[in-house]
Amino acid sequence: MTHSSSTLYFLIFLAVLIRASAHHAEFCNYTMNFTSNSAYVKNRNTILSSLSENVAAHDGFWNTSTGQNPDAIYALAFCRGDTSANLCENCVGTALHDLVERCPDQKGAFSWGTGGQPCFVRYSDTPIYGILQMEPTLLIDSVDIITMSPAVWWNLTLGVVNQAVDSPSKLKFATGQATLPDNRTIYSLLQCSPDLSANNCRSCLNEAIDYDDKHGRGKQDSGVYKPSCIFRWDLYPFVESSHSPSPPPAAPAAPGGNFSKGTLVATIVSVAVFVTLLFIGCCWLRRRRVQKKYEAAKEECGVTEIPSLKSLQFDWDTLLSATNNFSQENKLGEGGFGEVFQGRLPNGRDIAVKRLSQTSGQGGEEFKNEIMLVAKLQHRNLVRLLGFCLEGGEKLLVYEFVPNKSLDYFFFDPMKSKQLDWPIRYKIISGIARGMLYLHEDSRLRVIHRDLKASNILLDNDMSPKISDFGMARIFKVDQSNASTKRIVGTYGYMSPEYAMHGQFSQKSDVYSFGVLLLEIICGKRNNYYYQSNRGEDLTSYAWKHWRSDAPLDILDPALGESYSRSQVLKCIHIGFLCVQEDPANRPTMANIVLALSGQTLSLPVPREPAFFLQREMPNNFMGRDQVYDQITSSSVPLSINEASVTEVYPR
Repeated sequence: MTHSSSTLYFLIFLAVLIRASAHHAEFCNYTMNFTSNSAYVKNRNTILSSLSENVAAHDGFWNTSTGQNPDAIYALAFCRGDTSANLCENCVGTALHDLVERCPDQKGAFSWGTGGQPCFVRYSDTPIYGILQMEPTLLIDSVDIITMSPAVWWNLTLGVVNQAVDSPSKLKFATGQATLPDNRTIYSLLQCSPDLSANNCRSCLNEAIDYDDKHGRGKQDSGVYKPSCIFRWDLYPFVESSHSPSPPPAAPAAPGGNFSKGTLVATIVSVAVFVTLLFIGCCWLRRRRVQKKYEAAKEECGVTEIPSLKSLQFDWDTLLSATNNFSQENKLGEGGFGEVFQGRLPNGRDIAVKRLSQTSGQGGEEFKNEIMLVAKLQHRNLVRLLGFCLEGGEKLLVYEFVPNKSLDYFFFDPMKSKQLDWPIRYKIISGIARGMLYLHEDSRLRVIHRDLKASNILLDNDMSPKISDFGMARIFKVDQSNASTKRIVGTYGYMSPEYAMHGQFSQKSDVYSFGVLLLEIICGKRNNYYYQSNRGEDLTSYAWKHWRSDAPLDILDPALGESYSRSQVLKCIHIGFLCVQEDPANRPTMANIVLALSGQTLSLPVPREPAFFLQREMPNNFMGRDQVYDQITSSSVPLSINEASVTEVYPR
């Protein structure tokens, strides 16, 4: 090895070592302590004194316990599946020493060990064998972001999950590798605590992969360490060679002397070369064919600039199979843009596919806009775009599957709204606010959504909100505060006065939409409900009358009963009125809204009368309707609903 190569390998090792040492490898449970003269001390010393030797002597895993309650102690340790017995014993021994030093009087502690091949050590005053523990989580990654195909990523990781779960080895350890489109190789490793059941093992590994996908997505040499499992991947092989599969045994010599042996070798080499060249040729032809289809599709739908997003492209056949040929049984909903279908990829992941119709109002510009935006935005309160498909005139968007449908599905149904108590509603309000704050200030782009409404808020399994549909969103420059357009697109009842009447939009127009949405969540009624009830007023005017008459709680959804926080409800109503002020300068920022909702002490100004522009200014034929709207400001006649560009049904 040359001097330069030695230096390079040393620097790589040093960088990894420094990065790993930046994270604490120990976790102490501070809820249960013991005194220095208790029986628990003796039991802990007894059980830990031989733990490292027992782990190394029993193929990298050991579980034990001693003592009687309340001084009983349970301990468990295992090493990574490619770790030698000596390294395993040293790792566990070092981890135990660090645990006792960092957690001197805690009855429960956990360590990920140290070094490139970690070990896992746990002890507690309660049984831990066979118990799935997901937290705490340690994420280690680098700053180098790698672009890769979602299909390659998920096929590799979920394939290795199956290997680890079904592994005949008691360590539940598996490795795998795959080739990226640029011919680089990605390596992955997954392992569960050997005491876990198959179902718990699968749950832990899937959770680790999802955690890396959300928090360390695309960052090279990424690792997620949980108490019950580990996941790591890199572009360089990091598994010990002793764990790699052994080469196949040499074929026995054929009888007949050197001539026959030489002939056999030559034949094998010739066939291998031919097969290799044939395989390379087929791959090249397929890649060329896919590239031509991709370029043709971009021209066909008007999407001519989607740089660096090719890795997000899904194959048409994959989506056709995932949705069972877009069968009606898989259909989730439909709107002016087309239809939404539930699907399942070959790796088992559920997806939602938005299939734009040929006559969809959401054209190539909006299609490109959504891809370019959502692919660059990552937040727990934004729906995740997994990819897209452009083939044969089809335009499809592939999202994460969100099982609980949209906000309007629950809140505007008298029976379903009873499922949502006030804590859940407050959680939804706060989550939407955090998502909008991310769009306005915290993301690398400054984004104005322009179509925030109940049907664009999806709810996951935990009823956490996810903002969707970015087809109408616009990006602002760092020093830009507002913009204007001649094309007004949105939904009546949610549009701010300055946007609906003059085409002017800014962060404050999103704030207005948020205010209307907030009041809808509190009342459990659509914004147009009161107008359609022959009261001749919209939601804001109805709520304002009760506010002025000192009876703000009268607008509460009856489904809430008495199970709500009076102070939180009043604060939310107050914020809602501030958001729908007629003058944008009088509306709060999303940052102030998030602060107020998080319980921070914040002096809220007294709201003025809201903007009742919907009642006074909108065309009579649209009065009070919660429908999409698309017009040119130079014309006083709105386009038909079929020509609208904002969708009504979204991936669930």
